[in-house]
Amino acid sequence: MRNRIINSFLVIGQIALLSLCLWVAIDRALWIYLAEQGSGQLHIILNTKKVEELQEEGLLSKMQQNKIRQIQKVKQFAEHELGLQKTNNYSHFYEQNGKPVLWMLTACQPFSFQEKTWTFPFIGNVSYKGFFNYQKAVLEKQSLKTQNYDTDISKVTAWSTLGILPDPILSSMLQKDDGELAELIIHELTHATIYLSGQVDFNENFASFIGRKGALLFLEKTYGKNSDPVARYLKQIADEDTLKSFVLYHKMHLEHFYNTLNKQLSLEEKTYLKEAELNRITNKLYLLKIYDNPIKIKIATKIKLSQNAFFMSYNRYDAQYYRINTAFKKHSDNLRDFVAYVKKNKSID
Repeated sequence: MRNRIINSFLVIGQIALLSLCLWVAIDRALWIYLAEQGSGQLHIILNTKKVEELQEEGLLSKMQQNKIRQIQKVKQFAEHELGLQKTNNYSHFYEQNGKPVLWMLTACQPFSFQEKTWTFPFIGNVSYKGFFNYQKAVLEKQSLKTQNYDTDISKVTAWSTLGILPDPILSSMLQKDDGELAELIIHELTHATIYLSGQVDFNENFASFIGRKGALLFLEKTYGKNSDPVARYLKQIADEDTLKSFVLYHKMHLEHFYNTLNKQLSLEEKTYLKEAELNRITNKLYLLKIYDNPIKIKIATKIKLSQNAFFMSYNRYDAQYYRINTAFKKHSDNLRDFVAYVKKNKSID
């Protein structure tokens, strides 16, 4: 659920390949990056197949066909019931063969939550950087580590081209259960409907809010409020909320900790104290009555390796949930009306 990304700058890369005039407007390193991203996006587009063709050729399993039909139902629901933008998304299929197709790099200062940002033409500042080539992501991560940034590389499960190009169904999507799949599709369609330049945290938090609320409405309408799919999704939401609250609370705790660090301490001393704080946080994590130990070990390992960069993911997707929910209830408590209001006013206020 965590790894989603707005991929419009990848589309910009394709345009950049055809627009040499941009050479004078952006630096060479950015030009090269955009060209590489455009190439990666183009590779996916050229290797998708129409869903109808795959079905006619008998190349999809029954499970895959059912999931694809579910995606189309969610898309129709999102467009007709939630007022999200009608697009040609999810009419094509891309087979990943069990491999991630995109990675997201995040970086953060080691003793504050000041993120590293990258600036792209037309979309402004972005607090992550996407890579179709994993080794390229690792190289940039290593470069940032030499600059003393905390860093994180995460697999991306979906992205949006903001309606500029039709987004494909990725084969990994079909492994998700009904609630998670509905949330993902509605999240990405929200990006195609509302995207505020330079406001990454708001865009992601808003899409997360609409994705969750919309998915619950879809499940209730499709299966009934007292159905098993609704019960499973509500349990999943409850567990996620517990973890999100835990992470965001300890991010706030770490902010206070960093602000009170003695400025006379050496880098080694500050690092030692920081790691002790992170160890305390991971020890508390194991006391949470959610998930099993393997999942908790995975999260704890992520905290240890990514440190501050780990917490920024939750800040990007979840920190504004209650603020947005308050605005939602204030305006109408109707999801379709709320989407229309934000689309018109470019704000929840």
